[in-house]
Amino acid sequence: MTPFQNPSIYFFNLRIDEPISSLTDIVLSAVCFYAFYKTKSLANSKAINLYRWFFLLTGLSTIFAAILGHAFLYYFGLKIKMVGWIFGIAGISFAIFASLHHTRSFIGEIIFKQLRIVNFIELIIAYVCVFTIWSFVVVEIHSAYGLLLYVTILEYINYKKTKSAMSLYLLYGIGISVLAIFCHIFILAFSVWFNHIDLSHSLMTVSMFIMYKGIKLQQVVNNK
Repeated sequence: MTPFQNPSIYFFNLRIDEPISSLTDIVLSAVCFYAFYKTKSLANSKAINLYRWFFLLTGLSTIFAAILGHAFLYYFGLKIKMVGWIFGIAGISFAIFASLHHTRSFIGEIIFKQLRIVNFIELIIAYVCVFTIWSFVVVEIHSAYGLLLYVTILEYINYKKTKSAMSLYLLYGIGISVLAIFCHIFILAFSVWFNHIDLSHSLMTVSMFIMYKGIKLQQVVNNK
């Protein structure tokens, strides 16, 4: 059992486990889908289009987590959690490739191509590990690798070179994502009705919204 796990609730004869964790995941996925939809006018930019897919895949990951991984896990079984993990790993990889394209002119073609190959290899390794270890830890390590080692560093380079508001907001969003991960790792729970998972989901929702706002600011720049 998850520490401080939400008590189950019943809707007539339907049992719903971890209702708050499910709800906060649904809210997170809604923000991700909203971000994907509202940035479609910027899809002609390679970097932004890749970030849009990051939003979409993260949204799919969390909606599957809400339904299969929390609310009805008792019915579908533990292995069904893999569906959300698969989408989540892919989403982080899209963020990595987005940051590479966003800074391509600054890091140079040779480094760009080398890092792209490295990240394709890392993506394959992540999938092999998640299918052999069957642990969410693989997803957490992959997320830390992608967001901290690549997206943070590359978007910081872009911000220093261009003072891009988009890069700055992406950095703010990643910072909040790190807080979300720490809440999950150290089990920072207020109560069984708002545990570390719920807090982590809530911070991730704020993170995604801030990242979305940064990309929307790029639309304002493009329209000037």
